[in-house]
Amino acid sequence: MVKTPRTKLFIRAQRDIRILLSNIWLNLVLFIGLMGIGAIVLRFTNYDTVVSWPQVILDTFNLAMVERVETNGKITPILLSFILPIGSAIILGEGILRVFSIYMQRKANRKEWDLMVAKSFIQHAVICGVGEMGQQIIRGLIEELPTLQMVLIDPQPGILAESGLSNDQAIQLQGSMTDIDTLKQANVQTARIVILSSGEDTLNLEAAYKIHHLNDSVPVWVRLHRSGLAELMDLSRKPNIHFFCPYQQAARSIVDQLVK
Repeated sequence: MVKTPRTKLFIRAQRDIRILLSNIWLNLVLFIGLMGIGAIVLRFTNYDTVVSWPQVILDTFNLAMVERVETNGKITPILLSFILPIGSAIILGEGILRVFSIYMQRKANRKEWDLMVAKSFIQHAVICGVGEMGQQIIRGLIEELPTLQMVLIDPQPGILAESGLSNDQAIQLQGSMTDIDTLKQANVQTARIVILSSGEDTLNLEAAYKIHHLNDSVPVWVRLHRSGLAELMDLSRKPNIHFFCPYQQAARSIVDQLVK
C-alpha cells in the first residue's frame, strides 16, 4: 500500500498526539484530582447548599482560573481562590504547557523533543554504537520490521542523516552507551531488543552489564571482536544475553561457500 502525503500527515499527527498524551497524562490526572478535591471541599463546607454538582464543579474551575465566584461570605471559597490557581499553575505550567511549548518548537528544541519521543516508546529497538555494523543492522530491521520504532545511541552527531533515516523511522540520543542516564532516556526498561554494535569490546560489555541491571529480561545482542571473551563473562550465563562476532560469522559464511 502506497502512502499518500495526506496519509503520512495523518499518521504523523496520530503519533505526535500519542507522544504528547504519554508525557502529560500524569499532569492531567493531577489537575482533574485538584478540581475534584476543590469541588468536594466547596460542596461539603456549605458554601451554597442549593447549588448542583455541575455548578460546584464549574465554580471550582472558575476559582482555579482566577474568575470571580460568589462567596456568600464563606471563608472556604476565598481560601480556594488562592490555593487552586497556584496549584493549577504548577501542574499545568510545569507539565502541559512546557510539553506543548517543546512540541511547537520541536525543530529548535530537537533534543528535548527526542527525549519525549523516546519516553513514549514501548517494545522498541535500541541500537548502541552506530558504525558500519550498526547501520547494516538498522537497514535489516527496517526491511524486516518496517514499523519497528528505534532509538540510536551514539556520541557522533548526524547519525540519522548518515544512515539515510528520517525522524519518523528512528531518533538519535547523542551520548555514551555506557552512561546510565542515557540508557534510561532510551527507555531500555521497556525495549523489545537492545543491540550493542560498537567497535570496542569494553564499551559493549560495560553497557551490557548496565542494561541487564535496568532490564534483566530484554534480549541483548553484544558484538565482540574477541569471541573467546564471551566464555569468560558472567553475562554468558544469562539466557537473554547473546554474543556475536562479525569476523567469525563472515569466516563461516566464506568457508561454507568454498566447500560447496
